[in-house]
Amino acid sequence: MRPAEQLAAERARGNLQLAERLRYGRRLRTLRRARRMELRAERRLITAWRRAAELRAAAEPASWYVPD
Repeated sequence: MRPAEQLAAERARGNLQLAERLRYGRRLRTLRRARRMELRAERRLITAWRRAAELRAAAEPASWYVPD
């Protein structure tokens, strides 16, 4: 193999390895972002459940009370 061809092959191999590493990093970033979104959604859901329970508890005494 001539030096120019060898250099080109090494450069191509290096570029492929770099692309693989970049793809791996991008996948990790995407997974982390998805996990953060999932955690945020879970926290919002828990907050909504608590608020609904508070509203139900506040509404229950009023539902059976009928003034004369």
